[in-house]
Amino acid sequence: MTKNPTLNLQFSYSQLLALALQLAKEDRYRLCRELICDERVESLRALRKAFRTDEIDEETIKAECEAVRQEMYEERMAARQ
Repeated sequence: MTKNPTLNLQFSYSQLLALALQLAKEDRYRLCRELICDERVESLRALRKAFRTDEIDEETIKAECEAVRQEMYEERMAARQ
């Protein structure tokens, strides 16, 4: 969907609902999908912002994962003996 220049119009909820209900059924579905998509994008942005950190980098994560895998492997091997 292409972005159009922003218009600053003030509508009440009931006015907006009445306008949306005048849309064709397919356009109402499209509007719903766009609103849901926008909400998901905003939720993901909030999550990313909440978990953003400079305390740990990808290499540290990979190294820790490998260490845990190795430890689990060694425990499995010890259990087989």
